Amino acid sequence: MRKSCRSAAGFTLIEILVALLILGIMSALGYGTYRAARISAERTEESLKRSREIEFGMRMMVQDIAETVPRPVRDILGDVRKPAMLGTSGFGTPTPIPSSIGGTGSSSSSNSSSSSGMSFSSMSFNSGSGLGTRTNSSAAPILDLTRTGWSNTAGQQRSTLQRVSYGLVDDVLKRSYQVHLDNVQGTTPVVQDLFTGVKAIQMRYLDSNQAWQTQWPPPGLPQAEGLSSRPVAVELIIEFKDWGRIRRLIEVAG
Repeated sequence: MRKSCRSAAGFTLIEILVALLILGIMSALGYGTYRAARISAERTEESLKRSREIEFGMRMMVQDIAETVPRPVRDILGDVRKPAMLGTSGFGTPTPIPSSIGGTGSSSSSNSSSSSGMSFSSMSFNSGSGLGTRTNSSAAPILDLTRTGWSNTAGQQRSTLQRVSYGLVDDVLKRSYQVHLDNVQGTTPVVQDLFTGVKAIQMRYLDSNQAWQTQWPPPGLPQAEGLSSRPVAVELIIEFKDWGRIRRLIEVAG
């Protein structure tokens, strides 16, 4: 009889507390492992998303530059033409890479935006062909060009040529284009964010004499010739705040 009473007594308080302590420790360890795995998965997803963004943007810029054609465009009044390609040296100064590890050993820090007497100012980024429907004073112009190969799967009444503008607004590189090649009153440009977190952009242009220029058209080129001139190749260097430096050497077709 005493034996059965002892059996029915159950667990003691100490035994229950020890079991709860062990359960709490195991739960904490399990949650820590789950949380670490969750953070790692989120970081991996963010990294992949950033990688896709940079890959898409670089592919877009390479395609635009490679398919540049010698077609100047007119302004909204129709009496002033802008060159087929109008390019600056970029914005900011990328971190130089030592020549011992494959760097060029040189870096252009010029932020000038004039070329052979033709001003590359905010005119490329205003209501006619720029970063929105109004002038953005914080926009740093980078590149303005006419490209070919604009697909027209919808069969719209438009040219396969496209005028494209690139500009840096704060740390965002934006791409702008409009349906009409020449500026037309009342048209609204289409603006696309290509890159975020941009620290600096550097551009150089290889002319027909195999000399690198920091702006296009190069200084001293006659204005009539500069309207339709194109470089042989373009060197593009973009430095991101998180991904570091990316360099592309782009051959211009034709």
